[in-house]
Amino acid sequence: MDQQALNILIVDDDNFFVEIVASQLKEEFKYKTIVAHNGKEAQDLLLNGHNHFDIILTDYEMPEMTGLELLQWINQQKIEIPVVMLTAAGSELVAVEAMKTGAYDYVRKEHLDLQHLGIVITATYERRQFRIAKMLEEERIREIGLNALATDKVRDILNAIAPTLNNALANMNVELEIQGEEICGRLHSPYKEELQQLLQRIQKEALSVESSVRGLLGLYRMLYAHHAEVREIDRLKKEIESRQIPSKN
Repeated sequence: MDQQALNILIVDDDNFFVEIVASQLKEEFKYKTIVAHNGKEAQDLLLNGHNHFDIILTDYEMPEMTGLELLQWINQQKIEIPVVMLTAAGSELVAVEAMKTGAYDYVRKEHLDLQHLGIVITATYERRQFRIAKMLEEERIREIGLNALATDKVRDILNAIAPTLNNALANMNVELEIQGEEICGRLHSPYKEELQQLLQRIQKEALSVESSVRGLLGLYRMLYAHHAEVREIDRLKKEIESRQIPSKN
């Protein structure tokens, strides 16, 4: 972990205490620290888009707004910054309540040691990074599941419409061939020749559509089954291209 990259917000109404802690964290660990002397100042800093904090250290006993109330406000605002509560002697219940409310850890102020505080900050930061990685992995797994579900639905739809589409195209070709010959037999030139040419072009285009649909369905099935081969894909591509009718300029 790059300790120099950490920005820490320290919230405490004890000016002497907070200035000492801030300066020692800067000197010993090269952390960047910003001080808020009460909960309202902390709120303003957290709502200011120019500030980024990796960890918040907040005292519990403060006028107007306690550290626990600040923590509750942070949760309400959905601010995803880990909070470490600083508590006084005899405030074990406060520490427990803070942990239940979402604090990552707590430190007794009368036992505050710079090295111990550094360990708590490091552990808190690493836990936060682990939670982020876990959430990203869960989101990735959820997306995979949704994609698989969508793929299954597309496959079912294609399997349902493919026979109907193929039958329609086949029937159209048969009708064009049979009915076209009958109609052409009752016509005289030059309309007969023009109609024959038109029907031949339509038949050719219908065959091209039928071949393209068959090729696309085959390609999709291979990809869905996760065993597509390059040569088979190339074969389908050439088959589709061979059925295409050059556009007239």
